[in-house]
Amino acid sequence: MDIKLLRSFAVVARLEHIGQAAERLNISSSPLSRQIQLLEDELGVVLFHREKKRLHLTTEGEKFLDEVGPFLQHYDRLKEHGKHLGRANSGRIDIGYVEAAIHSRLLPDTLAALDLSPDIDIRLHAMRSKQQLEQLQDRVIDIAFLHTPPAADAPFCQKKIFSEPVMLAMPKAKALPDPTPAGLHNHPWIAEQESLNPAARSRLLEACQKRGFTPRISLEVCGPLAALSCVEAGLGFTFIQQSLASIASDNVTVVTLPWLPLDVTLHMVWRKEETKPLVQRFLAAFR
Repeated sequence: MDIKLLRSFAVVARLEHIGQAAERLNISSSPLSRQIQLLEDELGVVLFHREKKRLHLTTEGEKFLDEVGPFLQHYDRLKEHGKHLGRANSGRIDIGYVEAAIHSRLLPDTLAALDLSPDIDIRLHAMRSKQQLEQLQDRVIDIAFLHTPPAADAPFCQKKIFSEPVMLAMPKAKALPDPTPAGLHNHPWIAEQESLNPAARSRLLEACQKRGFTPRISLEVCGPLAALSCVEAGLGFTFIQQSLASIASDNVTVVTLPWLPLDVTLHMVWRKEETKPLVQRFLAAFR
């Protein structure tokens, strides 16, 4: 169905006059009358009662107008949105992230450097690394900030952003003056749920076991910020990355462990064939 016929119908229905509608549409009356007739023929219904130069919607015409009006509005919005897709100062960008991208201020600071305009729509999605890669592949998100990078032969560009050491967070009231592997055996530990990041859990336990102790995990939480809050409440010890130390409260003691050379990395990943101007602008702001 031709969108022009629908627009003509909507104008005629609103003005109820062929001559006035033709003037509004910048065409002559005869072609406009033929357009309305074509639409009625295509639909197989009479849309207007004709009384000399005046037109009045039939019952079927009123019902059809109820559908045409919202459709034309959506069509216009969609068309306008399509125009914005090719502009770097408007449109939408979807970014996946792990918590480290936020509490390190890397992602917020990059967004601030974009000098956002009201026409830019930013959507942030907290997701695990594996899920981000899946949604990047499916074009659900445009950029991913994650811990575990994709394989070298994946259809992505990637950049290692930083690597920061893992530190020990202890309740201040129970803090050890000189934490050693032997001294950490009998303390309860807080850890991120294994199902959320089994690779990270395995890597952490393996590193600890090589130093002679295995954390007795008594509480599992949904993320590092939750773990830090539980340490503050005195529920146990946990490992955090260095950027989290700055937001730990006075009730938490954070120390480095020279004997545990473990770090956390953050990578930025995007599609190799990415051409969206707003994504390119984000990458430029990041650099």
